[in-house]
Amino acid sequence: MTEYKNSISMNDAFCITFDNQEDLKEYLSYAFEQYLEDGDFNVFYRALELVIKSRDTMQGFADKVDLSKMGLYNIIKGKKEPKITTLAKILKELGLTLKVA
Repeated sequence: MTEYKNSISMNDAFCITFDNQEDLKEYLSYAFEQYLEDGDFNVFYRALELVIKSRDTMQGFADKVDLSKMGLYNIIKGKKEPKITTLAKILKELGLTLKVA
């Protein structure tokens, strides 16, 4: 892979762009709304992955929510659908909640 001078990774760019709780909340809300419109959870899971990586390592975050790293990746990659309680734990650790509006 070619490395370019003065370039940063997508994850680093995300962390710079969405550097506060309100921005992260809006980003995840938008991704969830996209799921509600088209039924494809992949956009939401990718957004969730970026938010988690902006806060911690995947292993560190998985430990905090009492999941294995592989279990967390299986959820994010859409290989496993999480229980509502698991999703609630993930969101709670991010300082967010589920809300019916």
